[in-house]
Amino acid sequence: MRWLFVIGLFAIPFDSVPGPGFLGELGNEASFPFLAAAIAIAVGLSLGSGESRLSSSLALKVGAGIVAVIFISWAVNAFTIETALVRERSGYNKFLTSLLVILYGIALAWLAEQVDESDLRRWLVRPIVWSAVACSLYALFELVGRSGPLEPLFRPIDNLIHARQTDVINAWNGSINYKVLYGWDPRLRSVSFEPPAFGNFCGFAWPWVWFAAVTAPPERKLRTWGALLLFTTVTLVARSRTGKMMLAAEIGTLLLLSLLYLRPRTGSEAGAVLRAAVPLVGIIAAFALAAYGIHDYSLLVAGVVGGESVSDLSRLGFLVAALNIFATHPLFGVGLGQFGFHAAAYLPEWAYLSPEIPPMLYYPNGPWPVVYALYARIAAELGILGLLGWIGLWCTLAVRLMGRARDRVATGERWTMQHPMILTCVAVLISGIASDTFRTPMIWIGLGLACGALRRARPSRDGMALNPASARA
Repeated sequence: MRWLFVIGLFAIPFDSVPGPGFLGELGNEASFPFLAAAIAIAVGLSLGSGESRLSSSLALKVGAGIVAVIFISWAVNAFTIETALVRERSGYNKFLTSLLVILYGIALAWLAEQVDESDLRRWLVRPIVWSAVACSLYALFELVGRSGPLEPLFRPIDNLIHARQTDVINAWNGSINYKVLYGWDPRLRSVSFEPPAFGNFCGFAWPWVWFAAVTAPPERKLRTWGALLLFTTVTLVARSRTGKMMLAAEIGTLLLLSLLYLRPRTGSEAGAVLRAAVPLVGIIAAFALAAYGIHDYSLLVAGVVGGESVSDLSRLGFLVAALNIFATHPLFGVGLGQFGFHAAAYLPEWAYLSPEIPPMLYYPNGPWPVVYALYARIAAELGILGLLGWIGLWCTLAVRLMGRARDRVATGERWTMQHPMILTCVAVLISGIASDTFRTPMIWIGLGLACGALRRARPSRDGMALNPASARA
């Protein structure tokens, strides 16, 4: 089970592998079969041992709350979901495949929760570092192999890594997909399906590579710091806006934590006031930026419509559609996975100027409509309850982990396992701006690790499924 978990962690960025179609979004994740098998074995061991690892799990309790919100939304929209049909895909089919992703994520969170802190470095940190190094080396190979003398070697290897894209013909219209041929997209995607997916992985993996470097023993410092430097450089060179955003937020959070929050609780009254004021200032600034964006909405649309980026036009069009759905269904949304069935009715007219949007809406084999922003998707599909619940969950975890980390720092530790967990919470909140999927394994692994850290902060008699020695003790 441990090695299945390790292999699954290493394979997370490999999300371009063809798999069973009935698994929907999970079918192309190379990590899924390994992590799913590890989950199955862990559940079997828990049931066979007679211990209460399932009933006492904080991750499963959080997951039950998420599922409850989903089914409240479903109950309100059951008739609409039952009658929805777009391109021969039914509303219930999409609801069930989306629910499968959520349930798998909750199970993955439970599995990660079982890893004891003493085992995290071996069974979690190292596999993620190995995966980051593999992605970095392949990204460098991609950078020099797209043209020049290495191209004949690079092409067949790249076609093997990206098996989903060996056919460079768009299924919906038969024209050549120049994005696949690197005709116009200079960004790096490494072993991932596309550049945003690679940037997303970089953002989630970076906290653990950083933690490995700053806590490495003397004999490993040189290579771990080298891995961190290489991975950070590749993240920046890859030109992924998602990756850069997440990296900037994580580094900023580290500076903030180091200066204000994670020092011992001895300090001046002015320092205490400053620590209390920073979150409030941040919230006010966020609302001010949002208000400014709404105020300049027409100018924003004019700039995107008049610009040359088709991707930006598609993103903004679907984002506006999701916000229009939310405005019409603010309390419970239209149901999990149902955005694609409502998108056409809520798109602004200027969105059809994008050549990417009509195939998503009308062509039988076109790609499924996506929101491109998780917050907008949650708002449209699950309403205000889902949106506030998701944001509140990760903010609460981050705050509680900060308290736990500060207690540890007071005992003399400089960096603890809580630090990369806090950065993961930040990464989840930032990634929701530019990504709309729940299938990212690192989201749920981060949830499980945070729940495990907080649960172990309280006295407990439960053993850890991935740490049999601790269970026997």
